[in-house]
Amino acid sequence: MKRLAIAAILLGALALGAWAQYQRPLVFQGGLGAKALGMGGAFSALADDGTAALWNPAGILAFGENVWIGGATSQLFGMVPYQYVSGGFSFAGYGIGLAWANATAGDFYTANAFIGTVGVKLGEFGWVGANLKYLLEKITKDYSGFGFDLGLIVPVLPELALAVVAKDLGTTLAQPVTPVYVVGAAGKLLEGALKVGADVELSSTFAVKNLRLGLEFALIENLAVRAGLVAPELKFEEYYVTVGAGFALGGLSVDAAYVLAKNPGESLVLSATFLFGELFKPAPAPTPAPAPAPRPR
Repeated sequence: MKRLAIAAILLGALALGAWAQYQRPLVFQGGLGAKALGMGGAFSALADDGTAALWNPAGILAFGENVWIGGATSQLFGMVPYQYVSGGFSFAGYGIGLAWANATAGDFYTANAFIGTVGVKLGEFGWVGANLKYLLEKITKDYSGFGFDLGLIVPVLPELALAVVAKDLGTTLAQPVTPVYVVGAAGKLLEGALKVGADVELSSTFAVKNLRLGLEFALIENLAVRAGLVAPELKFEEYYVTVGAGFALGGLSVDAAYVLAKNPGESLVLSATFLFGELFKPAPAPTPAPAPAPRPR
């Protein structure tokens, strides 16, 4: 009952944002990161790299007890530079992160987001996270204000997790921002070698904005390939696909993705995440040499 009560409170908080009247989207709502976009953006129930704050702030706890940094870069639609840098740490069921995102379209548009993320593990129930964001935008004039996101990841089974996310539930920008809601699921098959994800993005009136499907397959221990499909507003005749790959060695993972969307354009995305905890793991104890066989008498 306690788990159900916590879930009801969180879901109710996510729904409250739909009551306000908002006017437009924000560029950062689309997320960034080659691991996520290689899977078509079906990432809310995984959110396990340095771009987690853009997909689900609860994912800040995905690294266990660790210190990490991450970043991503892209030429969105082949013409809009988009940069993201993040870092944080998690310990004893709590996580803290800081991030900065920037997107620029010539002299016409500039946007910056400074993001602080906090995550908490709710016992065996799952993880909850929140972003507090300071937003700066220049369109025809300068705008600035605060906003916040909420996210939840619930591991229903060891192989299945569910997620709920609300982005930009409320902002203090003079030109208000349209919130986005995401409901997602992710599963692990073949002993974790295959990961599959599905996200449904909803508008403030709970109309479907995007259906996102994706998968990741580990070819070998350190190399994975990814593919995704996005159907805007469930219009499958307007679908587009994404492809990607990732390489991991020690605490470093490097990823690349290509979003093959005709409208508004294709995007190449690169990202990386480094876990410092891998540096401080104790070296494995040496295997003792076998005792010499007794000499025959």
